[in-house]
Amino acid sequence: MRWKAIAPVLFLVVAGTSPVAAEQTCFSAEDTREHVIKHGLVPLQDIVRSARNSEHSDLISARLCETSGNMVYIIATLGRNGRVMRMTVDARTGNVINHR
Repeated sequence: MRWKAIAPVLFLVVAGTSPVAAEQTCFSAEDTREHVIKHGLVPLQDIVRSARNSEHSDLISARLCETSGNMVYIIATLGRNGRVMRMTVDARTGNVINHR
């Protein structure tokens, strides 16, 4: 009887796990600096400055990640309206890939 109550929750948890998340590797600050130099990526401070100015917001977090072979910055900001915004930026070009 208890299994019937737990099964739908387990299904939602497992179904919510995407294969893309499993392929994502994020780097430390030191590794980020090395990757920027080695691969000619847009520096993180330039991406953060752009994100903060375009959103009129405060930075929560910023990190360089490799997702399915692509180098991206994942940025989280807190808007003046109290809303958290998440942005994915192509680390090679500085172009926004996803914004929500």
